[in-house]
Amino acid sequence: MAKRFDRHGRQGVLHYLTINVRDRRQAFRSDAFARAAAIALRRHCDEHPAKLIAYVIMPDHLHCIVNPRDGDITRWLAQFKPAVTLRVQEIAEAMRLSRILDWLRTAQGTSSLWQDGKHNFHLYSERLIWQKIHYIHTNPIARGLAPTAAAYPYSSFRAMYAEEGEILIPIDCPFWWEDELELG
Repeated sequence: MAKRFDRHGRQGVLHYLTINVRDRRQAFRSDAFARAAAIALRRHCDEHPAKLIAYVIMPDHLHCIVNPRDGDITRWLAQFKPAVTLRVQEIAEAMRLSRILDWLRTAQGTSSLWQDGKHNFHLYSERLIWQKIHYIHTNPIARGLAPTAAAYPYSSFRAMYAEEGEILIPIDCPFWWEDELELG
C-alpha cells in the first residue's frame, strides 16, 4: 500500500513528470536523440539520486515517475534538462545537423531542448501510481507509434515486466528508499 504524502518537496514523494520539447518539435523521432535522452535520464538518477520508476520518451515530450532522494524535484529537474540538451547538442554536432543546432540555440544565445517549466503531479496512492505507470506504457499505442507497449523501444515497459527484447535502461524497484520503507 502506498503512503500518503506531503506536497511540499518532502522526501518520499513520487513525482509524475511531463516535460515538453521546445516548440513541440519531434526531436525524439531520432533514434539517437531518444536513446540519448533515456540514457541521460538513468545517468541523472544515478548521479543525483532518484528512483526511476517508469518512463517513456515520446517524439515531442517525455513522461517519467521519479522519487528524488532529497525530495527536491525542482532542483533535480533543473539539472536534468540541461544535461539532456547538452547530449543532444553533442550528437547533432557529431552528425553535423546544422538545422538542429540552429534550433537548439535560443534568442539569448544559450542552448535549450526543452519548453520552460514542467507538469508535476504528486502520486499519493497506489491506485494513482499504477494508473500513471499504465498511462506511460500505453502512450505510444494511443499515439499510433507502436502496436503494443512491449514493441516501443523508448519506455520502461520491458524493464518493468521482464519482457523479451532490449531493455534500454534499468528502472528501480522498490520505488522507495530504505528509510522511507521503514517509516511507511
